[in-house]
Amino acid sequence: MHPILALRAFFRVLFQGEPPVSMPVAPAPAVAPPAPAPAFAHSTEPAIQLLALLQKEGRLMDFLREDIGSYKDAEIGAAVRDIHRGCRSVLERHATLRAVVTQKEGQSIDVPAGFDPSQIALQGNVSGAGPFRGTVAHPGWYVEALKLPTVPPGADPKVVAPAQVEVR
Repeated sequence: MHPILALRAFFRVLFQGEPPVSMPVAPAPAVAPPAPAPAFAHSTEPAIQLLALLQKEGRLMDFLREDIGSYKDAEIGAAVRDIHRGCRSVLERHATLRAVVTQKEGQSIDVPAGFDPSQIALQGNVSGAGPFRGTVAHPGWYVEALKLPTVPPGADPKVVAPAQVEVR
């Protein structure tokens, strides 16, 4: 999956709770179902906190809001290394992720009838109720835990990044 599409899909899942219709998500294995979904607050505060961390350490919002059409690929590539490093560090410290399926991209997988559509998005020649046999296009991501810092008392939980003012 293209990195920009992956980021868009990440934020759609984060804010809307579902992947884009055209996003390939790998099927779940035909084994025991995963642990129940983590209990997240029903507010947007955890999502905003995560965005704030991604901005602080990877400047992700700045990058995504920037019109990069006029930049050369080499210039974008150099910038993306720092963004990637910072954002990856945030995820490693604050989110416990695992693949939805154990099979790697390109490997065969059997999808049982009655599969969980929140974990499996079938692509291609799909007809009937299953079972299905296919190839993993992407193993998917499942959040097992999300450990976010506490918002300080009195802080506006909707601020992703404060304005920076240089005083002279």
